Amino acid sequence: MPTSRFTFKEKHVLKKVLLLGTCLALTACFGGGDSKEFLIDNPTGKPLAISVDDQKITLAAEQSQTIKLDAGQHTLTLENGDKVKFSVFSAMPRSGVSGLINPTRTRYIYVIQKYLAEGVTPSSENGDVHTLTIDGQTVTGPFEDMGSGLFIDNFTKEWELNPTEPFPESMSSTSADNYKTKLFRLEEFKDYYNNQFSPSVEYTENMRITESRYQPPEITAQFTSPELQQNLNEATKIYNDFIHAESAGDQKDLLKAFDKQNREKWRNPKAGGEELTRYYEIMTNLNHTMMSSILELKQ
Repeated sequence: MPTSRFTFKEKHVLKKVLLLGTCLALTACFGGGDSKEFLIDNPTGKPLAISVDDQKITLAAEQSQTIKLDAGQHTLTLENGDKVKFSVFSAMPRSGVSGLINPTRTRYIYVIQKYLAEGVTPSSENGDVHTLTIDGQTVTGPFEDMGSGLFIDNFTKEWELNPTEPFPESMSSTSADNYKTKLFRLEEFKDYYNNQFSPSVEYTENMRITESRYQPPEITAQFTSPELQQNLNEATKIYNDFIHAESAGDQKDLLKAFDKQNREKWRNPKAGGEELTRYYEIMTNLNHTMMSSILELKQ
């Protein structure tokens, strides 16, 4: 079957890639075992020395490396000697990198880059368009602020390319409109935005464009409804047991208990009113955290 040519939409440049004319076999590998893999990143211009539990790690300037960690609690020791407790979750198996360990508390940006078959006119971006505030300036595009926390999970925004991996010049796909996702360090994002990015379509006033400013998911609330508050208290008890659990087996059992209670009781409360929207938001945040991979254990 003949193939078609692809183009990568970039500022002033159209890069060529291949559009496959046949279906590819699905060879996804689902992660097994009780460990998760994470990327430790050093965006600075000098070596960075840290430790995870008893493992001492020195990262060269502007480099990163992966680390596998078992389910349960761990300790990250920063370069200044500060110690941070965190938990790794393996209730939901994942393959590949499950998140980023960010010892320098650098800000990271999630980016969607469109790829097009040759001759195809884009009708939209491949993700939500947001504004970001960087150095007092506003930028707009298919970007998401991932924050500057010590641990950046990729459960909700799973990036394909790590900070040290560039967008490829080409890609192969069975679709005429495709994309790749990447996690950028802030300084490298600014260079990308100024020198490579251009919108796939014109951003107009009729488009839904909102600000992306990272906020940790809210997991607490005080409801006036006794039923909603009781449900949240029960969910929070399971959640707290989960994030402090020492094994993947315990985590899986607690996630099952959470799901069972949710099916049988929590998701269909008799209470109504304005509090219900926030109730569902909080309960979803608790559940999604339990389905993720890494979390700082704050005092």
